[in-house]
Amino acid sequence: MKNSRILLKCPPNMSLFSVRKILLCLFVIFGASCLFAQEKETLKKERDKISADINLTNKLLKETRQNRNKMEGELGLLNKKIRLREDLISSITKEVRLYNHQIERNREQVDQLESQLAELKNRYAALVVLAHRTNSAQDRLMFIFASEDFLQAIRRARFFKRLASVRKEQGEKISSTVQELEILNKELNDAIASKRSSLKNEQEAKDDLSKDLDVQKETVSSLKSEERSLLAKLKKQEKQREKVNKEIQRIIEAEIRASKNNNEGVFSLTPEAAALSADFEKNRGKLPWPVERGVITQKFGDNPHPVLAGITVPNNGIDIATNQNAQIRAVFDGTISGVFSIPGAGKNVIINHGGYRTVYSNLKEVFVSKGQTIFAKDAIGLVLTDEVDGKTEAHIEIWRVSEKGTIKEDPARWIARQ
Repeated sequence: MKNSRILLKCPPNMSLFSVRKILLCLFVIFGASCLFAQEKETLKKERDKISADINLTNKLLKETRQNRNKMEGELGLLNKKIRLREDLISSITKEVRLYNHQIERNREQVDQLESQLAELKNRYAALVVLAHRTNSAQDRLMFIFASEDFLQAIRRARFFKRLASVRKEQGEKISSTVQELEILNKELNDAIASKRSSLKNEQEAKDDLSKDLDVQKETVSSLKSEERSLLAKLKKQEKQREKVNKEIQRIIEAEIRASKNNNEGVFSLTPEAAALSADFEKNRGKLPWPVERGVITQKFGDNPHPVLAGITVPNNGIDIATNQNAQIRAVFDGTISGVFSIPGAGKNVIINHGGYRTVYSNLKEVFVSKGQTIFAKDAIGLVLTDEVDGKTEAHIEIWRVSEKGTIKEDPARWIARQ
């Protein structure tokens, strides 16, 4: 009877402990799998976006090459394509690391489950030895009848009935989990092999593109003999930018003066303008692009000249390479503050968004007029293609307006990541 009492008390406690360990382990596996799937999906979207930008850049390169004197424009797109290739390779490398990390974690889980399975098997063996002493129906009945009360007798009866099946189910569940993890590891290893192959292909593509860029740079180097004309062109463009900048300042300052005249010398937004400005701020990082398709070729701030070494070109906004005759769209609701032209720099549109202004430059045609109400994604004009270098680039700026003056913002931080 002493052995029978041991049989009764020990297995339920050990079984409950094992079940908790198994459930905790499976919970960890499930959580890690969900996180892995999310990271994998994020990297896939990143790769798809970069691949789409590469395809668009290829198309824009083809269009640019149809133009004469296209060296600078083509070189700018090639530089952008190189950066996209590098981003794509970086994304694939991160995914390979993700798979490696997941495999390591899966193997750790396999080891843990196999250890627990071995432990359960040892306990099964001990139970078999103990159960052998009460393997007859008479012994089991005697054990049940030896209960201290009726409730204990019921528990002992149920214990005999469920012990074997519960242990078997637990063992099968752990074995099944181990098998699933082994299959997953094989799949992950296969996927890593595929990703490494893709990484190799992308590296080869980058090498090919670098060769093309070297050829292009050799061609552009021939322009060194025309450095004076390039510098003259640069100065001309600088003067055009200054004229555009002054005109933007003039229009904004006129609006600030009008506000002060209506508010006893204090710059203040109307309730409607303040609400519009607040909505604009809430959409930071979510504004639509000013073109349906495009890639950023020149960033906000100082950018190196594509040909002349050691020379930087300031940029109050961003330049977006796009298709010829592409429509330029408003990025947010507002009112047209001004429309003006600068010889050699195309047409320009300013939209008032309360405490902010968006500026759209390098347009060959404009569809809007001053005072007109505009909504997000409404077409405001067509992009201009430079006749000299073949560039088709939309230019956008964002200005913040306050009592203290104006501050230029980086549009890349405001528009959504495509």
